Amino acid sequence: MGFLQPLALVALPLIALPILIHLINQHRHRAIPWAAMMFLMSAKRMSKGMARLRHFLILLMRVLAVAALIFVVSRPLSGGWLGGIGMSKPDATLILLDRSASMEIQDLQAGQSKRSAALQKLAQLLEQGDYGTHLVLIDSVSGQLQEVDSPKALLGLPTTGSSATSADIPGMLESALAYLKANKSGRVDVWICSDLSENDWAVESGRWQAIREEFYQLEGVHHFLLAYANLPSSNFSVRVENVQRWEHGNDAELALDVIVRSKGSSDTTRQEFPIEFEVNNVRSVVEVELDRQGASLRGHRIPIDTKLRSGWGSVGLPGDANPLDNRFFFVFSEPTVRRAVVVSDDIKNGEAFRRALTIPTDPRLQHQTEVISANDVAEIDWESTGVLIWQTALPRGAVADQIAQFVDTGRVVMFFPPSQNAEEQLFGSRWGDWQTPGNSSQRSAVSSQQEDFGIPSGNLLADRRQPTVSDSHSFGVSWWRGDTDLLAHAESGNALPLNELHTYRYRSFESLGTPLARFDDNAPLLTRIATDRGAVYFCSTLPTAQFSSLEREGVIFYVILQRALEQGSQALAVASQRDAGPEVLADHNQWELVTPVDNSDAPLHLSSQRGLHAGVYRDGAYLTAVNRSQIEDSATAAPVETVDALFDGMSYRRIDVDVGDTSALASELWRVFLFAMIVALLVEAVLSLPSKSVRVTPLIDLTVAGGKTE
Repeated sequence: MGFLQPLALVALPLIALPILIHLINQHRHRAIPWAAMMFLMSAKRMSKGMARLRHFLILLMRVLAVAALIFVVSRPLSGGWLGGIGMSKPDATLILLDRSASMEIQDLQAGQSKRSAALQKLAQLLEQGDYGTHLVLIDSVSGQLQEVDSPKALLGLPTTGSSATSADIPGMLESALAYLKANKSGRVDVWICSDLSENDWAVESGRWQAIREEFYQLEGVHHFLLAYANLPSSNFSVRVENVQRWEHGNDAELALDVIVRSKGSSDTTRQEFPIEFEVNNVRSVVEVELDRQGASLRGHRIPIDTKLRSGWGSVGLPGDANPLDNRFFFVFSEPTVRRAVVVSDDIKNGEAFRRALTIPTDPRLQHQTEVISANDVAEIDWESTGVLIWQTALPRGAVADQIAQFVDTGRVVMFFPPSQNAEEQLFGSRWGDWQTPGNSSQRSAVSSQQEDFGIPSGNLLADRRQPTVSDSHSFGVSWWRGDTDLLAHAESGNALPLNELHTYRYRSFESLGTPLARFDDNAPLLTRIATDRGAVYFCSTLPTAQFSSLEREGVIFYVILQRALEQGSQALAVASQRDAGPEVLADHNQWELVTPVDNSDAPLHLSSQRGLHAGVYRDGAYLTAVNRSQIEDSATAAPVETVDALFDGMSYRRIDVDVGDTSALASELWRVFLFAMIVALLVEAVLSLPSKSVRVTPLIDLTVAGGKTE
């Protein structure tokens, strides 16, 4: 139980006041023994037990009445989880709001989303209590701090509205830490509103350990998680992939893949399901067979005019629990040349990368791959390159800045371990030592080989003279993320055969990124670094036989590189697909909205909100389609036990709420205590009524008058 006016509880000792008055009243009359009254005292002792019980009950009712009055003044709140609120006035209240697309799942009857429900409940709770001198909002889109005048103001801010973006909960907590340190705040309440989506929380990220250590050093910080983890009863999302424009003689057509995913506990059986297509304002409907997993249309073809060299379109579903995932926008243009550059000082590794990147997934596509050494980096044509493979020491200076700019324009960089010493740091990551499986004798043998080739311990060159380690002495892959990114399931729905991969040597690395795959010793195999645009990956092993079976197995290695090349090449075309984000339209200044978004509450008149909502934008000859990220369609809620473990050792409480629950987070109980006080006073009045007693008439009438006895 919490209290809105906890200072009133200092009056609790006043409940002893009726007892004190009772004790004083007992000593008000002085007892004088009188032999003639002995008969009366004997009669009184016969009813003494019941009288004592009645007096005790009267005293108890008076104590309870005073106690109830004090609780009424203190304004108690219901909910056992609120015990830590109100015990002392906070200096500040921080609200970390998840504005990701998955937070727009609604209760169809209440017409309220998880995001809006969380804001309303939290604003109501803070209005009831004292939120301190400062009320600060940190939204998941910008990650910036915004001071808010009052809790009610949260409901009307553009920075609390819906968006098609994903959230970065660790990044928001890092922003909160920066605020607490800069302002040297004392007692602070940190409220996190989230649906516990796995990709938003990034529970595998190495950033959590640093965040916990920082919060351990702060006193008076209390975390409250307002969790909306329940899935809707039925929700479908649609996504478009592999949009290509092809010409066949005098005909032209669009080829695209449409994926419909099902979320929730729906009992949907196989049924016909309408999918609406729109290409440059021309609409059509296709019926597909839908089951519990969803549906897919692979290579769906839409005839178009041959004069239409570029354009836009969308695919839509009937309305359901989440309006933000019912439509997906796409753009198209003539295919561009997919160009990759491999920087490697090892000929064998460079050739392995070249072979995997040169062969296109579709014979109608054009691929170009160039392998150069680190000394020839100045010759890279950055403007026409889609993906950069870097297998040498991490760069620094002008080259590092060029790579960072390359990523900011939407391209992809993949770093593979260098053979030589590596002490530089880039994108918050640094290479460590080479690791080999097996016992100590095997490690000694490896070290002996290194000394024979004149290599310092902990760094092993990919030399052809070195023998291949047998598969019985290799690292296996124990976990990988198959729902999204480079290791996602194939189009058939089958998982990539990472369980068949054998790694004989890998290089450890320090990184704050999110692992996409781990070895059986929990070390990361593939990690993605968080960036505003583009993508940065670190892979801890090499494809050649001395290091792994990547090149020998072929499938995994080929798929990873081809997906990275496709992702990076999208930024080179005049028509590009982009994930919603605050900086997604930063590369051009004159983007104009071509088609409106579905959600009517999107404040597109504000330039700061553009790029946060799904739609199509144009700048001259350039077209871009902005949509929610792929992970928003496939990610599931992280187990509550996993999320709770992230706050281990900190003051933390989780409040589980359903989106359809319209009740307040806390309600005042003063009416209950007021009623209890009235009841206690009524019971005390009834017990104080004079009771019937036997009149005792003395046999001798004694009258004392004038000092004489008659």
